[in-house]
Amino acid sequence: MEARGLYIKRMTVEREGFLAGANIEFTPGLNVIIGARGTGKTSVIELIRYCLGAGGFTEDAVDRGTQQARAILQGAAVSIEVDGADGPHSFTRSSNGHFSATTATTPRCTVLAQNEVEAVGAQASGRIHLIDRYRERTGEGDREVERLGLELRSLTEQIQAVLAEGSNLTQQLKDAATVRQDLTAAREAQQQLLAQAQATDTDKANLARLEEASNRLAARSARVSDSLSAVQTLSQHLSSIIESSAITIQLAQPDDDVELAQASAHVSRAVEHVRTAVDQLGQATDRLNVATEANVETRRQIDERSRQLRQTLDAVQSGVGVASRRVQELEERLGQLDALTERLNERRARYRAVTARRDQAYERLDAVRDAIFSGREVVADEINATLGPQIRATVMRSARLGAYESAIIAALRGTGIHYNALAPQIARAVSPFELVKWAEEANVAELTASLGIADERAIAIVSALRSGGTPDIIASEIEDDVVLELLDGHEYKPTDRLSIGQRCTVVLPVLLGQHGDPLLVDQPEDHLDNAFIADTLVAALNRRAPGDQFIFTSHNANIPVLGEADQVIVMDSDGDRGYVPIAGRLDDPAVVDAINRIMEGGKEAFERRSAFYSQNSARHQ
Repeated sequence: MEARGLYIKRMTVEREGFLAGANIEFTPGLNVIIGARGTGKTSVIELIRYCLGAGGFTEDAVDRGTQQARAILQGAAVSIEVDGADGPHSFTRSSNGHFSATTATTPRCTVLAQNEVEAVGAQASGRIHLIDRYRERTGEGDREVERLGLELRSLTEQIQAVLAEGSNLTQQLKDAATVRQDLTAAREAQQQLLAQAQATDTDKANLARLEEASNRLAARSARVSDSLSAVQTLSQHLSSIIESSAITIQLAQPDDDVELAQASAHVSRAVEHVRTAVDQLGQATDRLNVATEANVETRRQIDERSRQLRQTLDAVQSGVGVASRRVQELEERLGQLDALTERLNERRARYRAVTARRDQAYERLDAVRDAIFSGREVVADEINATLGPQIRATVMRSARLGAYESAIIAALRGTGIHYNALAPQIARAVSPFELVKWAEEANVAELTASLGIADERAIAIVSALRSGGTPDIIASEIEDDVVLELLDGHEYKPTDRLSIGQRCTVVLPVLLGQHGDPLLVDQPEDHLDNAFIADTLVAALNRRAPGDQFIFTSHNANIPVLGEADQVIVMDSDGDRGYVPIAGRLDDPAVVDAINRIMEGGKEAFERRSAFYSQNSARHQ
């Protein structure tokens, strides 16, 4: 993989804290920080991690590193200068977290604290992080996965709401057929009484018109009420957006920054459009309130005219008024049901539209995950070509199901279903997308066939999922898994079954064998014997490409001496403050003296280096 050419050039600390006034320069290639314990070697590594927000392979290491960096700064700030193809840039972060930079893009670097190297091999997240260090355009794919996950969650929440409302509407419409039958019977009874009363055609026509008006008014009242609720909800949502954007607009007012000023102008115009929309919705609310009042008045007039007409007819033929009242009530109920039917059809159309959008989003997510997997496979192939057969890397597509299983358990908890054994079974057999879709469609047959369970159990699962949990399920992260293995005799053993030292013999060559971002490791020799350091670790360091940068702290002289360090930084302390008395190349007499005085095996390392060069010189004579 092609080297990126970016390197950390300098770290400076303000005049506060243990490393107050520190001004440490680094070079491309291998930089080794040496010094007695307590002189601040680890603090340098953690300050760089903290300033650049480099993250880590384990959450614990990041938390500990952040605490250490802030304690070292004691209210001050640390600055990092980097250099690369797009020129030099600087980044500053204070102990309270305030960050500033001369560019919008923060450079990537890989940092491993003490004991973090062995954790990489033991934890699935660490192995993925290791592979991703060398994957091209890592951030873009990861951000797209996160964005699409949020979109899927939002769309599924909308579908869940539409299904719940549709279910409620369907329940309300259950007696629609009965109402129609009752209305037919009531009309027949009314017509018989009207015939007996010898009512005039005018009276009959007026009565029919009033009954039909009741039907239309009931439908119109239901539509107005539904529209008013929707408009008020939208207005409240847009008003909350305006309130949340107020702080952003206030912050985006610097006169000396053209880009921010222009962005602020765009935001202001957008907010004005939203305010205009809220005003329009307010006017719509006023009109709907007027329509509601008009419906109430119309209802009063219809009821009054109907009452008078029924009284007139009832005086001629007893029972006509009661029968006509029954017809009017049923006409009114039928109008309400017609409005509900219209709403249900609208919800069904919305369900189809939102599910189509979600299908497209999931297809995009699957394509992004495929691209990420392919990029990881490329890295694994390069590792195998470089370090095989001793070390082997394998990437497995969507193999880590823990988050998916947890989402299923959360959805089934409290339902009486034995979810602890069922959740892993579902996660292995059914994708989140399929599970959510089957639950929404109440597709018991597919779930039964996929899991090999009884229909009754599948019905219980579908019912539980429909009542909640589907947004978390469809958005759950299903990550690839990476298996790193060491050839032990004739058998490959995965790193999570190896000893701590064996894990390091796998992880360190992978870290050093691929060209990537600056690599910072605190005491890589921990848990390693001198033979591995001299023969394997040093050999990997000596194969480094010109564009690579390593910054190590170490107590083992083999690393800077046999690794041909490009820069050795000696740290010391007066008890209150750490500082750098010496920094230079490996052939600097002061550096040689410091290595011999401070480091384990310094003299032996130089003797071995001297013997190596003598042998090579003799061969070429």
